[in-house]
Amino acid sequence: MSAPQHEPARSPRARRIGCLAWAMVPFVLLGAIVMAPAWYNDHRLALMVERIQDYPLPAGAEFGSFAPQAETSGGDSGDCWYTIRVPISTDRPVHEVLSHYRQARIEDPDGEAGDFSVRAWTLVGEPGDRTDESTATGPVIIDVDGTYSGGILDGRCW
Repeated sequence: MSAPQHEPARSPRARRIGCLAWAMVPFVLLGAIVMAPAWYNDHRLALMVERIQDYPLPAGAEFGSFAPQAETSGGDSGDCWYTIRVPISTDRPVHEVLSHYRQARIEDPDGEAGDFSVRAWTLVGEPGDRTDESTATGPVIIDVDGTYSGGILDGRCW
């Protein structure tokens, strides 16, 4: 029979690092528990972005050069305010694009269809040279604004 092999002794520094790592576990878990409602609400908002992208574009339009952006910008009494910004390139007047999205029956994060407001804006030419919204064509930014119930645990909604 062979003699049993012993593991090399760990240095005191390695033991301290191991103890410190184990001491951090409760704080990491607590942080994940606190952030879980915000992550869940961000997921709900991301699903709405997907529904907007899946909605048919107006005639003569295509998505712009950057991806849609979604942001929760605060809240009140458990309701979160959000803005979803979608870039579109179009050969149609902005008022037609606005009409297209204002009539859309897209579900918001709470599952209610069409419970949001839609704005559009564009900048054409040199900085500060704004065009009339009713006649402009080209790059258009669509802003979808609304609220959803974030619950009492998402700190951004208070």
